[in-house]
Amino acid sequence: MSIFVLILTTTAFLLLGLATDAQYRRRFGTGLSRRRRSLLRNGGWGVLVFSVAPAILARGWIFGPIFWIAAVMAGAGVAFLSLNLIVSRSPPR
Repeated sequence: MSIFVLILTTTAFLLLGLATDAQYRRRFGTGLSRRRRSLLRNGGWGVLVFSVAPAILARGWIFGPIFWIAAVMAGAGVAFLSLNLIVSRSPPR
């Protein structure tokens, strides 16, 4: 369950990161439409909110929120590093 929370928070921050024009263009080589940006942002925030419940189920009401905050920080770090350090497939334009 702990790995599941970390995967959820990392996914949330990857979606939020891809909702920016620069990261989306870097990864996919095309501009970001308004609808897609909205879907990525709403999806990221939705996954982030959803990730609270498994953290509380895994660690209980006392340590669950603390674990969730730690998973949020770790997920943000993993997403930041992966978006910035992993080479994109398409060449930058």
